[in-house]
Amino acid sequence: MSLKSELKSGPKNESKNELKNEYRTMGVMAEIDGSVALCRWVRERAAHPRAALPLGQLLLGEGLIDAKQLEQALQVQREGRGRHLGRILIEQGTLDQHQVFAALALKFGIPRVRPESMQIAPEILGLIPADLATRHAVIPLARFDGTLIVAMPNPFDTELLELLRFNTGLAIAPAFARRESIALAHARYYSQFDEEAASLSMRLRVAEEDDTTSAEQAANQGPIVRLLESVLHEGVLLRASDINIRPEGSGVAIHYRVDGKMRRVRTLSSALLAPLVSRIKIIGQMNIAERRLAQEGSAHFASQGREVDLRISVIPTVGGESVVIRLLDRQTALRELSALELPAAEEQRLRRIIAAPHGLFLVCGPTGAGKSTTLYALLNELRASDAHILTVEDPVEYHMNGIEQVQIADRIGYTFAEVLRRFLRHDPDVILVGEIRDAETAAIACRAALTGHFVLSSLHTNDAPSAVARLIDMGVAPYVLAATLRGVMAQRLLRLRCQRCDGAKQNCPTCGGSGHVGRRIVCEVLKISPTICEFIERKASLQELSATAQQEGMVRLQTHAMALAEAGLISQAEALALGT
Repeated sequence: MSLKSELKSGPKNESKNELKNEYRTMGVMAEIDGSVALCRWVRERAAHPRAALPLGQLLLGEGLIDAKQLEQALQVQREGRGRHLGRILIEQGTLDQHQVFAALALKFGIPRVRPESMQIAPEILGLIPADLATRHAVIPLARFDGTLIVAMPNPFDTELLELLRFNTGLAIAPAFARRESIALAHARYYSQFDEEAASLSMRLRVAEEDDTTSAEQAANQGPIVRLLESVLHEGVLLRASDINIRPEGSGVAIHYRVDGKMRRVRTLSSALLAPLVSRIKIIGQMNIAERRLAQEGSAHFASQGREVDLRISVIPTVGGESVVIRLLDRQTALRELSALELPAAEEQRLRRIIAAPHGLFLVCGPTGAGKSTTLYALLNELRASDAHILTVEDPVEYHMNGIEQVQIADRIGYTFAEVLRRFLRHDPDVILVGEIRDAETAAIACRAALTGHFVLSSLHTNDAPSAVARLIDMGVAPYVLAATLRGVMAQRLLRLRCQRCDGAKQNCPTCGGSGHVGRRIVCEVLKISPTICEFIERKASLQELSATAQQEGMVRLQTHAMALAEAGLISQAEALALGT
């Protein structure tokens, strides 16, 4: 039956509209989600590949390269005696390997898939052992007529195809998928086996032992270890900033915070809460037997070749212990100032402010506004000048070479204020105070700024002018603040529109149907001028302070957000959420 007649009659278990969507274009960017549609695609398109169409023309037709780029690559190919065009385009930086493989897949009739969104039957998953699948970054998807369809990042790896054929005893039809997509499918599907094994193990143990003993023993067993690893891997792959593990009713809910919004991904059996929390306590070096008090810990985790720091918090609730794991990716957090993508005028203002020999600079915003990322970017700039830099943080989120960092310990009296007193004897040029929380810390920070040090810190206020009022409320004398404050930056993180689906949220593989991918800082930078100093000394109102700052060039948060909305980078709703 042809695709045309198949669409007309419609399959029994898939709607016509769904199938039409599956076959809509099938270009380089098209992906197949359903197993039934995938089998049909392999049957139909494998018989009619587009191999006759040269790769360069195919890439040109898909809009991945332009005529000039194609001609330059062809010229290199002619001079290089037949080197592969795709390899040349990768070496020139025109395309990445994924784009080239996607185009070759289209050329030779190989489907492109998104395995993490497909419903893969357990009997299909069992055809390739989990260790073999994870080692070679493959996952089986569907089977028909003695053929197994397998997703892989390089569908042209003949040695791997032969290995899979030998292990399964089936013919292998390759499907093309991103390596990250396959890893996400591994974390999501293979963890189901570990969940079932761990649940069974817990039921058997609880029948013979008390809950605490059985949970502690299960915490070191393979199924629980692998289950936690899959939860962490999935969080990294989804670009989550936090993982929440919560007891909810009769189950355990796993939530990921992605681009600032919570996303519920899966629910585990309630029997797994105790051993899973125990495993988390073990890796976080916490007291596994303590269930009555809140605890905090830290750990390191490697995922997809990246080092991720984990900050763990466990609190007891009436339903059981609840866990929040903060994921701190060193590669994405330790950025240069230019990588923050601030407006050019604001970036130049910041550079002028931190060039001062002494004074106080504050980064303001609510929790999760990206203040630490900005402060670390500023430290990156300052350490390039061989300045002696000391930091006091709670906790030390990222370790930076060439900077002395100190972790406070409130329980033994080693507070921000106490560490700051000690710092002044070490003759630093720059001091970072993680956060100004109280009057004592504010007073010592200002004193350090008055005595020849440049001090950076963060403060919880909604906008830049409000930082002045907050410090005065903490007891800093207006004349002292006027003499020390050099600038204030207030910021937020707003979600970027998905450029692939244009925020339409329609089954998009890039954004997962959320309509957003990544976030961008919006900010306002208040530079303290002589006029602003006079306003601070006489405790002028916030309205006067803000109006004068804008006259002197400060661009408000809302104005910056609306500019991004007009450029199509964020939605109007996201910009308006900042208020007026």
